Amino acid sequence: MIFQQAIVRKNQYQDSVRLMSVSRKAGGLPGVLKVMAILGTDSNKKVLADLGLMSATVSAATPNDLVICVEAETSGAVDAAVAEVDALLKTVATGQAQAEKPKSIDDAMDKLPGANFALISLPGRLAKLDVTTALARGLNVMLFSDNISIADEIEFKRLAVANGVLCMGPDCGTAIVNGVPLAFANVVRRGSIGLAAASGTGIQEVTCLIDRFGGGVSHAIGVGGRDLKKEVGGLMMCQAIRSLAQDPNTRSLIILSKPGDPAVLRKVLDEAKATGLKVVACLLGADRDTASSYPDVTLVSTLEAAAFEALGQPIPEMVFPEALKKRINGLDPRRRYLRGLYSGGTLCYETLFILKDHLDVQSNVPIRPDLNLHYPAKGTAHCCVDLGEDDFTQGVPHPMIDLGTRIERLNEDIRDPSVKVVLLDIMLGYGSNRHSAALLAPVLVSARAGLADGGPVILVHICGTDTDPQPMDEQVRVLEEAGAFLFPTNAQAARAALAIIQ
Repeated sequence: MIFQQAIVRKNQYQDSVRLMSVSRKAGGLPGVLKVMAILGTDSNKKVLADLGLMSATVSAATPNDLVICVEAETSGAVDAAVAEVDALLKTVATGQAQAEKPKSIDDAMDKLPGANFALISLPGRLAKLDVTTALARGLNVMLFSDNISIADEIEFKRLAVANGVLCMGPDCGTAIVNGVPLAFANVVRRGSIGLAAASGTGIQEVTCLIDRFGGGVSHAIGVGGRDLKKEVGGLMMCQAIRSLAQDPNTRSLIILSKPGDPAVLRKVLDEAKATGLKVVACLLGADRDTASSYPDVTLVSTLEAAAFEALGQPIPEMVFPEALKKRINGLDPRRRYLRGLYSGGTLCYETLFILKDHLDVQSNVPIRPDLNLHYPAKGTAHCCVDLGEDDFTQGVPHPMIDLGTRIERLNEDIRDPSVKVVLLDIMLGYGSNRHSAALLAPVLVSARAGLADGGPVILVHICGTDTDPQPMDEQVRVLEEAGAFLFPTNAQAARAALAIIQ
């Protein structure tokens, strides 16, 4: 028997990232199957309804109300989980930093008169006042919030440009400023390569490769995923380029985005060319004809190529370990399909781009409309899924934090007799799960147990550095002992998968 309970705490708004952490910790108690501490938004209510946890009280919850939902094996475990959530939230709320928490942007600036940067994470509909106040006061803003209208985004970015500051976002989840990792970011050494990017996991992959192969990063400025749309006009990408050009420590520039509107792209590349810096533009899926108009800009099509072009190094040759060749030769000939389970959306897209001329790969972020998969995005042939898309994260933590959904899908794909190779990424760094390898390794072992040919080949790319909070060498050791094969770049893992399929 499964016990369920849903409780509403009125007017107890909490940051969503904090709630993810609290949910994960409370969910680890004995006998507890699932804990969701979430806000009473419409999308979260839909998730609760699907789980059978809707009630009149939950239905009446507002986006400022905290909803605590628990599934457990006993009623006592339910009570323990609720008590743990309350205790964790109380501990956070009574800490020293919270005791001095300012009540407004103006109050914060009175307490820190030299501050020049604000990180804002509020429900989208509540963020506007604080964002406009911060920008008007001359603060650079990193806007973590999503659900911001494009009209408000344009207003924010025009105000930022007028005041000579940055508005990074909305939905900006990764940045590195003056060597400080912000939100989901990695620990990378300082150096001369600056990034202006419309992709969070793209920033992570490129900066980690730069660090791991001997280079360093001056700043990595996220601009939000819609900046190169026609309506926004590349306002913040251009502002980020100008800011990086003014930094004496930045001597090379990487622009990172999907192509966007052609006129906006030309505007951005003109801005980059005018800096006089070495410019590498990584435009995933861009038309190669774009390069002919910008002979002074190196246009590349993968994250891997962007990093090594900026480093001035050749891309390392891909090496197939002998053990991998042996595993391939021993596979059941009925296995023929590729499956990719990604937590990094841009890494998923990079893989699709590498495979597009060779395989028809279904996806929830497809290269071609006819290959689109609707939620729950379970393909019947070749398939790569971005598990960080909104359909998978309504009311639950992002897969970089919570591996539950990926573990379920991994079990299914390993046991599918038609699957030949499985691609996985692991994102290290601040904000990401501290034990990803340790959680995945037992699944790789148990799911393949009893399969005559050892099951599909598992290829993994770890996006991280040796100085991240999660020890890189430990992640590698645990996964290799579980039978996975690791590649130094996401692109190499994708090309290895293609070679195995072919």
